[in-house]
Amino acid sequence: MIPATAHLQLVIDRWADLTDALTARQQTTWPPTMGITRIVLDDDARAAHTAERRDTAPDAPGTRPVPLDLDIYDTMRQVEAELIHCADVIASQVQRPPMTPGPRGAGWAPAEIARRDQLAAADAADPRRWTWPRLAVDAEDRRRPPGPGRERLARTAIGAAAWLAARVEALPGPFLPLGPARAAQIAAVAAAAAERIETALRIARRAAAVDWPCPACRGQLEVHGGDGQPPAVQCADCGRTWHPSEAEPTAA
Repeated sequence: MIPATAHLQLVIDRWADLTDALTARQQTTWPPTMGITRIVLDDDARAAHTAERRDTAPDAPGTRPVPLDLDIYDTMRQVEAELIHCADVIASQVQRPPMTPGPRGAGWAPAEIARRDQLAAADAADPRRWTWPRLAVDAEDRRRPPGPGRERLARTAIGAAAWLAARVEALPGPFLPLGPARAAQIAAVAAAAAERIETALRIARRAAAVDWPCPACRGQLEVHGGDGQPPAVQCADCGRTWHPSEAEPTAA
C-alpha cells in the first residue's frame, strides 16, 4: 500500500504540472480512438465517422472554446477544497489551543507577566500551526518542516498537503497524537487527491469501454492507456489485443 505521505508529496510535486496544463492545449483525448474504426467498421460507416470527427476537430473552422482545460480546472478546485477541508477537520481535533497570556491581578510580578505574554505570543504565532487566514509560503520551504520565524502554511492544496504530511509523520509541534482513525482519514483523502491528479495529467493507466464489439467474438472492447505509454485495445471476453501498429489482433 502506498503511504499517505507519498500521495501528499505527489500533490506537492505535481501541482505545478497541473497549473501548466490548465492553459496548455491538450494533444490527446481519452479514450484514444487508436484506429478502432479501421478495425471494426465497414467502409461506409468509417467514412461517416471520419466526417463527424472532421466537424468537431479542434482546428476546424468556426468558433473554438476558450483555451482553458476545464477538466484540469475542476481537478485543481476539487483537490484543493478536499485537502483544505481535511486539514481544517484534523486541526480542530489535534491542534492544541495557544497558551493564554499572563493573568492580570493574580499576584504575578510584571516580569513574570511579560515573560508569559511573550511565550503566549510565540505559541500563537507558531508557523507549524494550521491557520485559517490565507498566507504566503515560499516554494522552497514546502517540503521542509516549519521552524522559528517561518510563515505559516497557506490555505492552498500544497500548504494543506504539507501540513497533513507533517501530522502523518508525527513531526513535533503543538499537536496531539494523530491516532489510527485520523491517519486513515488523511490517507483516504490523500489517495483520492493523487488519483485525480494522475488521471488529469494522464499519468495513470486506466481502461474504458468502447461502443464497437470485438470483430472476432462480438465481445466488449476496451481501450487501455492514459498513462503516457502506448495504448492498446483489448477484448474483455476473448482477450485478443490490438496495438496501434498492428492490423491484426494478437491472442492474449
